[in-house]
Amino acid sequence: MDLFVRESGPVGAPTVVFLHGGEHSGRSWQPVVDRMPQYRCLVPDLPQHGQSPRGGRFEIRAAAAAVAELIRSRAGAGPVHLAGYSLGAQVGLQMMATEPKLIDRAVLCSPILGAMPLIKLTAPLLGLVARVSRFVTIQRGGRQVKISAADIEAGREQVLLMTGRQVAPVVVATASFTLPEGLDQSDSPALILTGAEELPLIRRSAATLAQQMRNGVVATAIGKRHDWPVRYPDLLAGTIDGWLSRTDLPPEITLQP
Repeated sequence: MDLFVRESGPVGAPTVVFLHGGEHSGRSWQPVVDRMPQYRCLVPDLPQHGQSPRGGRFEIRAAAAAVAELIRSRAGAGPVHLAGYSLGAQVGLQMMATEPKLIDRAVLCSPILGAMPLIKLTAPLLGLVARVSRFVTIQRGGRQVKISAADIEAGREQVLLMTGRQVAPVVVATASFTLPEGLDQSDSPALILTGAEELPLIRRSAATLAQQMRNGVVATAIGKRHDWPVRYPDLLAGTIDGWLSRTDLPPEITLQP
């Protein structure tokens, strides 16, 4: 599958692949990418999202395979760094399990494990609710941080492109995601980030991942909710850069024992 991708940054610089959250597109990463000009940035739209192909049902394993194909076509054999948020973090975890040689270091924001086993019964309704929630998050977040009006409008347009019926398979894939087989064999250092004000399920998911991964580290963004990666691009860019360059993380990020 040929994914639509935005590419920026100097050729020859360390490459970072950014994977967006559900119902968004790669455009949602633009405020962070703008703050990381020292990296070569590859920012795809995941399948069924943005300007990428919309045929078929969304599946995390298939999305991971498509991103791996993109990396091989744009960065050779790799390895590349990876940054993923929510759904994008789940796709990143799947890649670390099935394509470990492609990933160097990873920053995974708010991945969720086994959220709702019975979600298929209510997926269409939850798809509609999630669509409305994303719309509100984009609008509210854009008012509170320095995100351009163009980026806010682009985010709203991407949400409007997906109907509740189209969102439903994404909701199912996200909520039914479990530990991918082979993840415990990955040697890639991964920073697993959660907001201190997120749901307990997400914080438990981070702890479970760190226990199962060879080099997983949990960190908390003080006082932040689930949408903090969208609302605080300066903080997220500084966190990603610190982890990838093996330097200090921002003071708002606390490593967990």
